[in-house]
Amino acid sequence: MFAITGRSSGRWFWLAVAVSLAVSVTPWATPLLYPFKVFTTWAHECGHALMAVLVGGRVTAITIAPDTSGVTHSVLPSGRVPRALVASSGYMSAAVVGCLLLAAPRMERRAHAVLLGVGVFMLLTLVFWIRNVFGMVAVLAWGVALVTIARLKGMGDAPRFVLSLLAIQVALNAVYDIRILFQIDRGPSDAATMAQLFLLPSWFWAAAWMMASVAMLAATLRASRLR
Repeated sequence: MFAITGRSSGRWFWLAVAVSLAVSVTPWATPLLYPFKVFTTWAHECGHALMAVLVGGRVTAITIAPDTSGVTHSVLPSGRVPRALVASSGYMSAAVVGCLLLAAPRMERRAHAVLLGVGVFMLLTLVFWIRNVFGMVAVLAWGVALVTIARLKGMGDAPRFVLSLLAIQVALNAVYDIRILFQIDRGPSDAATMAQLFLLPSWFWAAAWMMASVAMLAATLRASRLR
C-alpha cells in the first residue's frame, strides 16, 4: 500500500520546476538539457517499437543520433491501421511517459521503483533494439544512472527530485518537439506518414498530437499536483 504525501512530493516538484526554469535562461542551457532531450528521443522511439510489436510486427533496430533525432526500423503487417498506429505512437508515447513520471512521485517509495523500472527497461532496449554506437552509449549511461540512483541508500528524497526533473523535461520536450512538424513541408516524418495514409495534411496530425499531449499533461498536473 502506498501513502500519498502531497506536501513532500510537491516541494520537490516545484524545486525541479525552478531548476528547469533557471537552467533554461543560462548560456549553458543547451548542453545541460541535452541529456534530457536524448532521453525523450529514446522514449519516442520506444513508443514506435512497442506499438510495432503490439500490432504483430517486429523491431529490427533503433538508432539515436547525436542531434537527438531517432529512427525505429520495423517490419509491420500490411494495411493502413498498423502503420498509422506505429506512426502516431512516437510523440504520444513521449507525452504518456511524461505523464507517468509526473504522477509517480506522489506515492511514497514510488520514485525508487519507477527510476529502477525505467533504468532496467532502458538497459533491456539496449540489448534488444539499440543498434548504433551513440545510442548505445547514451542509453547505457541513462540506464546505469537511473538504476544507481534508485538503489542507493541514504539519499532521502533525492530520487523524487531526479524523477520530478526528468518528468518536467520529458513533458516539455514531448510538446516542444512536435513544433518541428509544422516546419517540415516535405520529407520523412511521422506526420508525413499519416498524411500519406489518410490524405489529411501533415499539419493536421501535428496539431492533433500537440493538443492531445497538452491535454494529457494538463490533466495529469491537475490530478496529481494542483489538487
